[in-house]
Amino acid sequence: MRGAVLGLCLLAMTAAASAETSGKCSITAGRWDGKISFSWDRGDCAQQQHCREGDSEMQWSRWTGIAPEDLQHEGATLDARMTAEAGEMRCAGKVHDGALQGSYSFTPNPDFVKRMEALGFNDQTSERLQGYAMLDVTIAWVKDLKDAHVTDMTAENLMGLRALKVDAAYVRAMTVDGYPELRAEKLTGMKAVGVTPEKVQAVRAMGYSPNEEELIQMSVFKIDAPFVERMKARGFKNLTIAQLVQIKVFKLDE
Repeated sequence: MRGAVLGLCLLAMTAAASAETSGKCSITAGRWDGKISFSWDRGDCAQQQHCREGDSEMQWSRWTGIAPEDLQHEGATLDARMTAEAGEMRCAGKVHDGALQGSYSFTPNPDFVKRMEALGFNDQTSERLQGYAMLDVTIAWVKDLKDAHVTDMTAENLMGLRALKVDAAYVRAMTVDGYPELRAEKLTGMKAVGVTPEKVQAVRAMGYSPNEEELIQMSVFKIDAPFVERMKARGFKNLTIAQLVQIKVFKLDE
């Protein structure tokens, strides 16, 4: 009996992840060259003040059925689609005031869901799969991180890793530089503030051997070689990382 109930629960979860999501959408030219600005919401937003589900910028090359010049043709009917491993996004409607406005749908890819579950990522909601599609989360990228021995990866924090472009090459380079931190959240935190193998080498060239937290602090407060040299010129030599951070925190260098 318990096996039957479990089977039904798993079936229900798979069905939910595979269900199509629909709503309204808008596509305009992005703020940067080569970028498309895509926004969408689910359901009727007419009576709601805050109802936008998402707003993202992607490369035009990821979309078919639409090009930048199409947005200059008032009244043109377009069927724009973005296909990723996680599923397909679609925005179909008419161009008005330089924007494609129409109906939105997202159709998850059941095969992707099954393969992710086989890798240990079971919590695949339709909303999460849309995020994967936006960020172009692929099975190959997930496998590469697992092969690099990244730990504590979840269906949720995969998006942070992907958004910050944490990949196996970054993990291995940091490991070679003496920072074998393999927890997903820590890697995300380090990449979010700009900790890179190149910065590690620059810090060591200044004579410091920081741990992961110190690396993060040095990156957050922009403690670099020119700053250290300015402090030395003022007579502050052999400062520790903690002292350098304190100078920045209290703006003693101004």
